[in-house]
Amino acid sequence: YLGRLVDLKAVDILLHALSNVRTPNPPRLEIIGDGPMRPQLQGLVETLDLSDRVDFYGWLTQAECSRRLQDADVLVLSSIFECGGAVVLEAMACAKPVISTDWGGPADYLDESCGILIEPASRNTMISGFANAMTQLALDPALREKLGRAGRKKIEREFDWDVKVDKILEIYQLAIANVRNA
Repeated sequence: YLGRLVDLKAVDILLHALSNVRTPNPPRLEIIGDGPMRPQLQGLVETLDLSDRVDFYGWLTQAECSRRLQDADVLVLSSIFECGGAVVLEAMACAKPVISTDWGGPADYLDESCGILIEPASRNTMISGFANAMTQLALDPALREKLGRAGRKKIEREFDWDVKVDKILEIYQLAIANVRNA
């Protein structure tokens, strides 16, 4: 996880989900970022007996965040309100699969080819959805690789700066043509 530790990011849901992941080699959660929810989240880690599986790193430099993301197996983003979610694009650019809430920016970036979207229907639905997705990816390195490669290809195809510039020029040309025809 990489982001602010505020209520709308729903990191507590990730922690509850992680406590439900039962695999032979349980995954670890690195929480990168800081915010007012950190003390409460650290207390929840203790309560859920996850101290050996969760690390809080606080704010890191952009270079360190990039290194950590490149070393990760998966990015998880549990936000219940996320207009942008640029970290999802960063993970995809690093060929990392993403598990995210099916909401806002992440829902625009991800599809089943490169990530797993969790319906934000209810707290329990999200906890079980994130737990199931984390379990699935923890047990299937080939699937992680496949989703990561697909995410990287999607970034190159749809989010590359040259592609974005071409799209903007196309929109401007269409707008100019519409003004001339009016």
